[in-house]
Amino acid sequence: MTAVVKVSKSVLFETVMAAVEAYAIKHDGQDVVAIETAASLWGSVNKRLPFKCNIEHVSVETSAERTRGSVCLNPSSLEIKKDIASAFGDGFSYIGSFHTHPWLKNESYGWKKIEGPESIRKDKLYNFTDSDHRCEVDSPEIMIGKNKFSVALVMTVHSMDRANDKKDGELSTNVQEFSLGNIKFWLTARVFEHKLLEHCSESECEAFESYGLDISEVDGDLLPIPIDTELECEALQYLDLYLKEFGRLSAEEKGANYRNKNIAETRWFAK
Repeated sequence: MTAVVKVSKSVLFETVMAAVEAYAIKHDGQDVVAIETAASLWGSVNKRLPFKCNIEHVSVETSAERTRGSVCLNPSSLEIKKDIASAFGDGFSYIGSFHTHPWLKNESYGWKKIEGPESIRKDKLYNFTDSDHRCEVDSPEIMIGKNKFSVALVMTVHSMDRANDKKDGELSTNVQEFSLGNIKFWLTARVFEHKLLEHCSESECEAFESYGLDISEVDGDLLPIPIDTELECEALQYLDLYLKEFGRLSAEEKGANYRNKNIAETRWFAK
């Protein structure tokens, strides 16, 4: 089964806003920028398989504990928001979670350093981590018949030395790369089907371990099996953001500086 995650232009707008703010602005008395942030996703889900959801709304989790390398949600926030959503009726169901992966130039990962967007592409740093995957264990949110699912989006952000949109477009069925000025983004979607270990096939067990978790060491009954996922976002598929005039953001761990498009945009189409 291939699952489909459809993201509206409004959702793209709101997630980019949240991601860039967390990347460029100091928060909560911290002395660093490029922190992670998170949000909850709302919309509708098909009542029959194959799985398809439409994400139409975003609520940024302002109560989350956000740091350079992690974001921790407050469970009470989601509990309240689910009740609010139920009062609004159809089209406002809880779909899943969103969070960001901010990367700075020269930042270390393993024994390597971020040299630019090519590092992120080469090592697929736009993907979910083992910690991200662990958060899905025992956490199905959507029922279709007897099948249980959860949905997650991650947006990776990186401030480049200069604007470069040559690689913008689809990297795989569930990953889209796009740019605003010298800020590069990767939006990744994944649907997980939750199953008991004894009901998992050999291929499903292999899929489970694709994000680095050892299936024998996971503490939980329902395993989130990543299934083939298609990300649909018309704003990206039709390149609504391609070659748009935009400013330039320079960022280091201790601070960031943004120059707006009227000052910084010098590409040929803006002259």
